[in-house]
Amino acid sequence: MKVKVIVHHLAGAFTMNKFNFLLNLRKYWQHFVIWMTSGSDLQVWHESDYRGNTSCWHAYDPITGRSVCFGSEEEMRIWIDKCYYR
Repeated sequence: MKVKVIVHHLAGAFTMNKFNFLLNLRKYWQHFVIWMTSGSDLQVWHESDYRGNTSCWHAYDPITGRSVCFGSEEEMRIWIDKCYYR
């Protein structure tokens, strides 16, 4: 009986590792596509958890090299307004 529990646990860990790998692959692909298509524009994107809920918002300014991360879209918009629309 213990062997089944251990095997089940390992199978679950493998599934989570595979899932995390796919999430990371997707994230890096998105960064690559943004980088290739954006030129010198401000880049803004959000990260989502496995359920599709937005966990945080990122921005990167390729001209200044500055990057930020916020917990909500509203915080991101406020930051953009302060920095770019003074």
